[in-house]
Amino acid sequence: MSATLEAQTYNSLSGIPRIDIPRNLDLALSARRNVLSILREILLLWRGPGRLTPQEYFYYRLWDPAIPFDEKLRFVGKHAQNAMHLACNSQYWYCAAADKILYHIIMSGAALPTPKLIAISAQGRAIPGIPNLTDADALAAFLRQPELYPLFMKEVGGKYSLSVISADHYDPVRDEVVLLGGTRQPAALLAEGMISPRGYLVQRRLRQAPALAALFGPRLWSVRVLVLHGDAGPRIHRAVAKIATGNNPADNYWRRGNMLGAIVLETGAISRVVSGTGAGLEMNGNHPDTGHPIAGTMIPGWDRIRELVVAAAPVFAGIRTQSWDVAVTDAGPVLLEVNFGGDLNLAQLADNAGVLDTAYAKHLEACAYSMTGAARRAPCPASYNFMSM
Repeated sequence: MSATLEAQTYNSLSGIPRIDIPRNLDLALSARRNVLSILREILLLWRGPGRLTPQEYFYYRLWDPAIPFDEKLRFVGKHAQNAMHLACNSQYWYCAAADKILYHIIMSGAALPTPKLIAISAQGRAIPGIPNLTDADALAAFLRQPELYPLFMKEVGGKYSLSVISADHYDPVRDEVVLLGGTRQPAALLAEGMISPRGYLVQRRLRQAPALAALFGPRLWSVRVLVLHGDAGPRIHRAVAKIATGNNPADNYWRRGNMLGAIVLETGAISRVVSGTGAGLEMNGNHPDTGHPIAGTMIPGWDRIRELVVAAAPVFAGIRTQSWDVAVTDAGPVLLEVNFGGDLNLAQLADNAGVLDTAYAKHLEACAYSMTGAARRAPCPASYNFMSM
């Protein structure tokens, strides 16, 4: 992905969803909604606790007459989400989640399972026992070792899986790295692109859990687990299966073809599957690579996933709204990353239900968040805020 396209994609994913409003309005009108009632709902939801924009109203298909209005008020838009995360999470803990080198060090110190790290390329950084290859020639030589593959590489400060590299193997005859899907890159050119101010992590690529691979192919899935961490400890609020398809190098929902599955917390069963958004949203489709139904699938190792995120949450105590990505692998669950709040749209799309239920509202109240978006006191207890010492 070019730098310009990456910046455009980043801005799009960080902002209000782009929606073809005329197309979506036509769909709403075909469901016997009228324009005035839709406009009234849009205005009320914009003024409501979720601060939904017109685009988000159609993104979530909230014109659907089958959804009670009280349920629509529980959907949270980007404006409210950002204010909620700022109220609940200490800014001084942001880098603990966002800086992937720092995250790896913290998780290793806590003896929690993370992807095996075999190299970094980051100026001025160091992890004992891990080579730091900040010279393009040295990094290219490292990438020319066939026994290291398959590899997964991501930027130290990257988001939304932009600029990730999933590499199958090295071809010594042509001196090229063969990427997932068959695209080839000269080893020297690939290494040169990985030398940047932020740098990259080079990891062993994880393998899909056999039970999922047998039904849906080898593309790695992860589970997004929304955890609310408070004085009484962590509580799992929602969980979503991030379903990878095709040759996508990551399971992020914005990548074409990827899907979401709502997970029943008590059992680990996928209850509802979606792809697309707004007028393009489809439900309970089969996996496009194998044709196998997804709804009803049990997430392997679900009890262990729950145990891990509950154990890991207090390690990042200053982040009280946590979104964990947990890979479902052949060696059990692996904690890929924790997000500083994280996008709430995944849970809302998968469940067709807003996150702002009683439990989430109590969590916000404990974090001193008012429904006007203002924090009335310090965003997290002083014991969680090392900058207050």
